[in-house]
Amino acid sequence: MIIPSPTATHPTRRRRNTGTIERFSDGTFRPRLPGAGKRLEPCSTYDEARRLLDAAINAIAVGDVIDSRACTLRAWGRRWLDEREIAGYRSIGTDRSRWRTWIEEAPFADWPLSAIRARDVRQWVKGLISSEAHPGNGHLEARGKLSRNTAQNILNLLRCALEAPIEAELLTSNPARLVRLPKAAGVTHEPWTYLTPDEQQALLECNTIDIELRCLFAFAIGTGARQGELWNVRFRDVDLQRGFVTFRFGSAGKPRKNGKPLTVPLLPLARWALSKWLPLLARHKNPHGLLWPTIRGERRPRGKAPRGMRDAFETAGLGPDNRHDGRAVRFHDLRHTCASSLVAGWWGEPWTLEQVGAQLGHMSRDATERYAHLSPGALLEPAERLKLKIRG
Repeated sequence: MIIPSPTATHPTRRRRNTGTIERFSDGTFRPRLPGAGKRLEPCSTYDEARRLLDAAINAIAVGDVIDSRACTLRAWGRRWLDEREIAGYRSIGTDRSRWRTWIEEAPFADWPLSAIRARDVRQWVKGLISSEAHPGNGHLEARGKLSRNTAQNILNLLRCALEAPIEAELLTSNPARLVRLPKAAGVTHEPWTYLTPDEQQALLECNTIDIELRCLFAFAIGTGARQGELWNVRFRDVDLQRGFVTFRFGSAGKPRKNGKPLTVPLLPLARWALSKWLPLLARHKNPHGLLWPTIRGERRPRGKAPRGMRDAFETAGLGPDNRHDGRAVRFHDLRHTCASSLVAGWWGEPWTLEQVGAQLGHMSRDATERYAHLSPGALLEPAERLKLKIRG
């Protein structure tokens, strides 16, 4: 909450119809839009107030805002979300919910965009990770602390929203760009898992598991695709001759997570899966032309792992008690298995993080960094370069 400043002295002179900047006795400066325009947020220096006022006047002049309040994060975010929905982003419902529940409750939600600083975002993030989760997904009550994964997604949403004003020349920098979640205390393992080479072999060579499931698992590992991309990839998007597959959709009729198609090579496991699966697919009902339809030829349910997955892992001896890290495997962990195998060099020559990021369709290197510790040369190569001589 902003505490009203002491009475202002006479306004600092500016050109006519360009607003005024009032200096208060406490040393702050408050810009006011021309005419009967409302005051903007107080600034610590005259130059900061001038930049804020000029940005607001420019935004109004080019029609980017409706009134002075439209320069606030709240108003900008609503318009930005509308544009994303028109563009067909598949996660718009989730984005709107996170924006309304968390970002519009931030202390700077009603500040002009250019008044928000990295320190403000950083302070907000500290409070975010200690917040109680809100009810949702069928739960009538809150479910404990907000997870770090959800907090990261909320921060990413704010970061994306504040990139757009830079393109519109309302901001010169993104105050959320370099903000990171504080490190979690006492974390001794990653919040995800992967299948080691022995575990991959045990799963895919277990003949008592249905061949369709084994092919699906192998294709998921051999492409690194997300579940929604797999459920919506079509047979015609597979180029067997050139060895590529194009993922166009993240859910029924909606684009992938970043809004762009992704074409990636079919890695050996994916090629093996298709060699076994395509003859079987030809016998299926498949009115939608999907690569992985249900047994009745329909699209698989969004967000649900294939039926029988848990039993398949138990059959292959890969229940939590028998795995290398004692954790159960989610379907999404097959994507992590692909990345981990490539970085570690389990399938051949190790891939760089940039190459793995391209295969998985990551929009930034940060998303791929989680696999860096699996690189065989991450610590060994620099360690071998150290020279220490002991005399005596």
